[in-house]
Amino acid sequence: MFMREELTRTIKILYPFYLLCLLFTPLLLAALINKALFDSREILIDLAWLTLFTTISYISKKQVIYQIACCLFFLNGTIQLIHWILLHGPLTLTSLLVLSNTNLQEAYEFFELKASLRLFILIPYCWLFIMAMKHKFQKSSSRSSAITAAILLSVVIVFMSYDAFKQRFIRKASPPIVRVIAAYINDADLYKEAGTKQFPKKINAFSSNQLSRQTVVLIIGESVNKNHLSLYGYQRKTSPLLSKRKDIIAYNNVVSAYSNTLNAVLSMFSNAAIDTSIPSQQQVDLIDVFYSAGFKTYWISNQSPIGIWDNKVSMLAQKSDNCIFINTTANNSFESINTASYDSKLLAPFAKALQAEAPKKFIVVHLMGSHASYAKRYPAAFAQFYGKDERSSLIAHYDNSILYTDFIVDSLLTLISQHSTNPKEFCTAIYLADHGENVYDENNDVGHGFAGKLPHANVEIPFLLWLSPHFLTDSVVTRAHLNNVREIPFVSDDLFHAVIDIAQIKTSYLNKTRSLFNPAFASNRRRILEDGIEYDLR
Repeated sequence: MFMREELTRTIKILYPFYLLCLLFTPLLLAALINKALFDSREILIDLAWLTLFTTISYISKKQVIYQIACCLFFLNGTIQLIHWILLHGPLTLTSLLVLSNTNLQEAYEFFELKASLRLFILIPYCWLFIMAMKHKFQKSSSRSSAITAAILLSVVIVFMSYDAFKQRFIRKASPPIVRVIAAYINDADLYKEAGTKQFPKKINAFSSNQLSRQTVVLIIGESVNKNHLSLYGYQRKTSPLLSKRKDIIAYNNVVSAYSNTLNAVLSMFSNAAIDTSIPSQQQVDLIDVFYSAGFKTYWISNQSPIGIWDNKVSMLAQKSDNCIFINTTANNSFESINTASYDSKLLAPFAKALQAEAPKKFIVVHLMGSHASYAKRYPAAFAQFYGKDERSSLIAHYDNSILYTDFIVDSLLTLISQHSTNPKEFCTAIYLADHGENVYDENNDVGHGFAGKLPHANVEIPFLLWLSPHFLTDSVVTRAHLNNVREIPFVSDDLFHAVIDIAQIKTSYLNKTRSLFNPAFASNRRRILEDGIEYDLR
C-alpha cells in the first residue's frame, strides 16, 4: 500500500497537471482537426521529452530545468496550435516554403480566409503556461521516488537510444520543430531553389482575337496506367464517372516518353522532345507561351515542392503568375510518400482560379494521383476494392486510387463546365498522366522503375480532351476530326504543340506536324522512348 502511494506521489511530481495540459492541448486539437494527418507517435515523443526534463530536474533538485521545459513546450505548442488551425496539418519544411512565398496582401487574405474562432484557444493556452510556470517543482528525499524517477529516465534513454542506433532519431524521436530544422539543414539548397521566383520568357505568341474570353486547363495525373481504368476496358469499374460523360474524348494510343515525373513533366511543357535536339537556350515552355499570349497563368499542385526529383518541376511552376502548393504534409517528396494529402484539396483553389477576373487564363492542376504509397492516395469512402493476399491487396489499393482520381477529374471537369455556360467563354481541358505504373501487370513487378526495356505499363497513359460547346465555332479543327484521331499514335512529349494548337495561339514555336489535334499531324513519328527502344516494335 505504501509503495503504491509513493509511486502515485512520484508520478504527480514528475508530471504536473498544468504542464501535461500544456503538452497535450496541441496534440488533442490536431487529432480533432485532421485525424488522418495526426501521428499518434507524437504523444510518445512528447512524453519522452517531458520525462527527460522532469526527471533530471527532480534528481538534480533544480527548478530552473523544469521552467526551461515549460518554456520550450509552450513555444512548441503555440507554433503547433497556430499551424494546425491555419493549415490543418503538421508543421513541415514545405508549409514554411509555402508561407515564405506569400506576400503581405496574400498573407492577410489567407489569414482572413483560414482564421477561425479556434484561435481563441491561445488565450487559455497562455493561461496554462502561466499556471505551469507558477508550479513549484516538489522535492523528495524518498529512496523509492528516486528509484522510480531513475527507472523512468532509463526507459526514455533506451527509447531515444534505440532510434539513434537505427539512425532515425530526428525522424522518430524528435518534435516537429526539430525535424523541420534538420530538414532545412539537409535540404537548404533544394529549399532555396524551390522557393526562388522564376520568370517566363517573353516570346512572339498571340492569342486569337476571336476568343475574347478563354480558359485552358491542363490536368496532370500521377502514375496512372490507363489499363487500370474501366474507361479503357479494365474489368473493375474504376472510372465510372468519366465513363458516363458524353463531353470528353478519350485517346487510346498515347504513351509517355519517360517513366519518371521529372523528365515526363518537363518534356510535356517544353518544345523539345526526346527525339529532337533543341539547345537549351532555344527551348521555351507552355508558361512562356501563354504568358506571352496574354494569359494569366496558374499552377495548383498537390505534389511536394521540395525534393531532388521535384525541384525542377517546382521551378517551372514558379514561372506562373500564381503558384499554389497545397501539399504541406511532409518536409520533402520522400516523406510525402508516407503521408496522405488528398487531391480534393485542389478543388477550392481551382474554383477560385476559374472565377478570377482575367479574360484569359491558363491553369495547370498537378494531382498526387496514384503516387506510391497507393493506400494513402484515397479516403476511406473510396475503398471499394479488396484483395485476399498481399499482391491482390496492393492491386486493390492502386485501383481504389484510380477510382478516387476518377472522382477528382470528373469534379474538375464539372467545375469547368459550370464556368463555361456563358457562350462567350471558351474553355478547354486536357487530362493526362505524367507516366504509367506497373502494378504486377508485367515482369511480376511494382512501380515505374525498370531495368533494360521499359514495360508497357510504365508508359501507357490516359489522355482525355474536354471542350466547351462553343470552343470550336471559329476553329479550323472540327469535333469530327478530334474524334477520328482517337487511335492515332502520340507521345506526350509533344503535348506542348497540342496544347497551344487547341488553344488557337499563333507562334512560330508551334509545329503543326507534332500536334495531335492538327490535320497536319505526322502520325508516322517513330516512338523511341527513354530506353532507346521503339514503342511500336516492342
